[in-house]
Amino acid sequence: MTDIGKEKKIIDIDRRLCIVCGACSAACPNEALIIEGMNLEFIPERCRPCGQAAIVCPTGALTCPR
Repeated sequence: MTDIGKEKKIIDIDRRLCIVCGACSAACPNEALIIEGMNLEFIPERCRPCGQAAIVCPTGALTCPR
């Protein structure tokens, strides 16, 4: 698992489970998750931990604190 975020734990992405389907990116109200090519990129300063991305992830690759 990769912990992404600098001062605080914001979101965990398990890259072994992520299929880069874009569901999390579409669900994120702050555009903190974006698809770049075949990679999921996270922009921590945009994140306001709401948990929406983790809820819609079909593989359970995301863990978001609430």
